[in-house]
Amino acid sequence: MPAATDDLEAARLRIYALQDGAMRAQALAFCLRNGVFERLSSGPSTPDDLGLAPRVAPALLAFLTSQGLAERDAEGRFRATPAAEAFLVRFSPRFAGGRSLLFQGFHEQIGRLGDALASGKPLADGGQADLFGGFDEEDQRWFAEGMLANAIAGAERLRCEVDFAPFQRLLDVGGSSGGYTLALLEAQPSLEATIFDLPAMRPLAEERIAEHGLDARCRFVAGSFFDDLLPRGHDVLLLANILHDWETPECRRILAACHAAIEPGGTIVVVEPMLAEDLSGPDHASVSGLTMAMLGGENRTQSRIVELLEEAGFGDAWRSAIGEQNSVVTARKRGGDA
Repeated sequence: MPAATDDLEAARLRIYALQDGAMRAQALAFCLRNGVFERLSSGPSTPDDLGLAPRVAPALLAFLTSQGLAERDAEGRFRATPAAEAFLVRFSPRFAGGRSLLFQGFHEQIGRLGDALASGKPLADGGQADLFGGFDEEDQRWFAEGMLANAIAGAERLRCEVDFAPFQRLLDVGGSSGGYTLALLEAQPSLEATIFDLPAMRPLAEERIAEHGLDARCRFVAGSFFDDLLPRGHDVLLLANILHDWETPECRRILAACHAAIEPGGTIVVVEPMLAEDLSGPDHASVSGLTMAMLGGENRTQSRIVELLEEAGFGDAWRSAIGEQNSVVTARKRGGDA
């Protein structure tokens, strides 16, 4: 078969995978909700061990195997792959399954993505607050655990891009349960930090701080970056996956509050999914951008982030290379020492 025909056939199957995306997400969420990966990780399992109905077990196990999440042994039993054990077993330190709640819990809203794309407006006036309002306490914790692991992974790349050694006090604005902060504190023993987020995040954040033995170097301050003054006295400020949640007017309010809070000469670090300047991708940032279109935010290019920072009074902007998941832009508040 000619190579061009092979390429077209591969493209056709990729299009099929795009069309099947909702099915894939829902199947993954089912397995997470029902503890399938925990049972697969405990040892070789049969469909009966996994609690799967005989009619659907073959398709579901074939799906997990084809996606590299399960593997079959010579006796016809299944177990989790290393990838599934690392990222989809709930109590793994790198658990990333919490994101699946978004795509399961809001399946009907995601089905209306076309309305948001056609109108250019989010589906709900309250944006993410309306969408996440339906989570019960257990779901909120599960989602937070998934975001914590996501942040820890993001912090590893951030440490390769930005040297935090010169800084003394970090303010993590909207820092959730501290995934970025805790990783940075463990890498920089002289750094102290404040996590600023809504009161609901305090229990999980303080639990994580204690687990890491960082009580003496990290505190949690409750508040809203729209309604409350940010804590003062910090020479580096982190906005991790914050600006893309909001439209431009709200971003300007957030950055104005950050500029007022940080010390003169201090550095602001923005890390989140960013689009290539020529809009060629990358894949994660582009798909995440569709989610933001539905919720009311926007994944931006690095140059647009720089523009927003400069409008807020920051200068000396620096940009990382575009990352598959996140990119980084830093800038400095004028005044003080560089």
